[in-house]
Amino acid sequence: MTLPDGNPSYDAYVKKAVFREVFAGDLPAATAAVMAATQRPADANALQQASGPPAWRGIPSWYLVARDDQLIPAAAQRFMAQRAGARVTEVRSSHVAMISKPDQATAVILSAAR
Repeated sequence: MTLPDGNPSYDAYVKKAVFREVFAGDLPAATAAVMAATQRPADANALQQASGPPAWRGIPSWYLVARDDQLIPAAAQRFMAQRAGARVTEVRSSHVAMISKPDQATAVILSAAR
């Protein structure tokens, strides 16, 4: 695919062979297989583009650190949360804590809503 400016675009996705290990290690194999088969690729160029002023500079933030995330290391998550001045909750989870730990993810959302 070519972007409007003429530069190439590249799809970024997690390979099926390592999807569960990297992305969803604490989910049942069958669930991770469905997720791997139905994942939608992201445009790799998006990771290199500025997003504008971060909203966390002006509004309160919450962050759920997934300690067992193999895609974004917990240390990187902690750094991002600290930089944002976020209220942090940590769970022993893969990248998809909202699926593997729905009660904890919901608690963070409810705390933020209050």
